[in-house]
Amino acid sequence: MTTLRTIRQDLATAIEQAGYAAHEAPLSTIIPPAVVIVPDAPYLEADTISSAGIRWLANYELIVAVQYVDPRSSLAQLEDIIVKVAVNLPKGTIVGDVQQPTVEEVGPSSLLTARLAVSLRANLTAPA
Repeated sequence: MTTLRTIRQDLATAIEQAGYAAHEAPLSTIIPPAVVIVPDAPYLEADTISSAGIRWLANYELIVAVQYVDPRSSLAQLEDIIVKVAVNLPKGTIVGDVQQPTVEEVGPSSLLTARLAVSLRANLTAPA
């Protein structure tokens, strides 16, 4: 059974296997380095409609966050994580653009973040 929850869990597992903390929803506090999985816009697109049902394209942003201490070392760490996570994503994941790094205040921390767009095709089933 494929649900949006299982798609997020598969993404989180791949991120954790790359060596980073993964969060399946936005948090008020993040302990960096970490990757937060959030729905992108559009969230879902009908990809194929057939007698077997609807095949969806589920779009997410992976918000990669590192502690912002020194601009040069923080940027280098952010770039390393982006590449390592991207190559470890589940087979068939469509990797899109990476947005420009920005400094964000999340809870008590200053973080350097970048947003990586990913999409996955799935025949979604309704939860029981």
